[in-house]
Amino acid sequence: MSVNLPLDKATIIVVEDDPNAHLIALDLLHLSGANRCYARKNVAAAIKFAEQLPEVNLFLVDINMPDQSGYDLLRLVRQHEKLKQARVVAVTAGTLVEDVEKARTVGFDGFISKPLKPDKFAGQVQDVLNGKYVWDSR
Repeated sequence: MSVNLPLDKATIIVVEDDPNAHLIALDLLHLSGANRCYARKNVAAAIKFAEQLPEVNLFLVDINMPDQSGYDLLRLVRQHEKLKQARVVAVTAGTLVEDVEKARTVGFDGFISKPLKPDKFAGQVQDVLNGKYVWDSR
């Protein structure tokens, strides 16, 4: 993935089973100029959709979802020939020190705690697109 990719040029997939949470994330991204943002309710749908796109730059994924978790998505993306260059950031309400450390240990490119901070979220996403690691656990 190229570094210093502007938000308006990035392809971002929000993987979130809570419809309100994914609408908030999409709204905040759109308000900040991102125009290639998509949401999927589960890991399988996100991977299937991503395979159809020319490129995916970033997955913003909830950790705790039914069926497959954010950890499953991370593993599938990292093993996927086409998608493995995408950055993967955990966006979750599980913000105990252990949760953050586990996310860091298994290879997430960042961690953004819920509830999202409207004044910071787009900047955090832009930092990740610029190749930085964002670890915001509150």
